[in-house]
Amino acid sequence: MIERNNNINVALEKLFEEFYNMIAGARNVPFTEKIMLDEDDLVNLIEDLKNAIPREIKSATQVLEEQKNIVNKAYADADRIVQQAKNEAERILGVAQAEADAKIQQEEVVKQANAVAEEIKANALRYQEDTKLAADEYALRVKQESLQYADDMLAFLGDNLQSALDGLAGNRQNISKEMANVAGGNHVAAAEEEEE
Repeated sequence: MIERNNNINVALEKLFEEFYNMIAGARNVPFTEKIMLDEDDLVNLIEDLKNAIPREIKSATQVLEEQKNIVNKAYADADRIVQQAKNEAERILGVAQAEADAKIQQEEVVKQANAVAEEIKANALRYQEDTKLAADEYALRVKQESLQYADDMLAFLGDNLQSALDGLAGNRQNISKEMANVAGGNHVAAAEEEEE
């Protein structure tokens, strides 16, 4: 899953690099700090970005789903381990009780058997509790790591998208200004011709 996300990240980075290269390779408008971009190239690049970003969001959603499944599986494994511990504790307790019953004739042996059974039961309960605690901690850690990964991925997407939008807004303003300059230049040329 991480490899697939890296591929998508590489695709987005490539699109942003194409965008920057387009800007860097653009022709300068004489006597200004403005540049001219090919409208078709710009529109195609924007379309590619529009198509790539939803894929990235979908990929992040899939990551969250997979992490949720991992957490659910961890809880299921924890429940299974706890149940196994309970079963083992009951089995051990049953064995200990059977041994105690067989020796019930002798008071000292009965006391020892009961003490052993109680110790086994206490150990089994401790084992059960320790296992459940470890499983709960593991599930919580997996969940925290999953949420952190999803948060990092969404932050990365937000930064890249905002950077692209800021660049586009700046280019649009430059193009609008250039269009106004070009339109203003045509009026000046027409006025000079009329004076002649």
